[in-house]
Amino acid sequence: MSHPGPAPEPGDLIEFQRMGYQHWGIYVGKGHVVHFTFPEGLNNMLNGEFFKAKVQKERLRNVARVSSYAVNNQLDKKHPPLPLLHVVKRAEHLVGKNIDYNLLMSNCEHFATMMRYGIAESQQVSLVPSPDLHLEMTP
Repeated sequence: MSHPGPAPEPGDLIEFQRMGYQHWGIYVGKGHVVHFTFPEGLNNMLNGEFFKAKVQKERLRNVARVSSYAVNNQLDKKHPPLPLLHVVKRAEHLVGKNIDYNLLMSNCEHFATMMRYGIAESQQVSLVPSPDLHLEMTP
């Protein structure tokens, strides 16, 4: 696990480098990140179908495992971030909930950007329009 760049601050977007894609989460402080986790046996993910993913709060190092990760708030230039305490509260409010996941329209990057900016955007799938996430947004 390698981590180039500055140490994460609460409310930062964390980008994890995986084989062939990036996984995303929100750093919520004290070494923890909130992110999507997936059920066993994902048969329909690559078919573009929706399934439920669970929002989890886990230790950053456990999510990273052997992959590298970095703070990536590059969309701050495009979208002003919400107040960082609000970002953390929004993310932690969803911990334990099952949320619709779709590789192209509602993925972990959409989730992370929705928490930080109030706008779901995925640069990984930027050629496909991203509809609103199916999230209940309660501060």
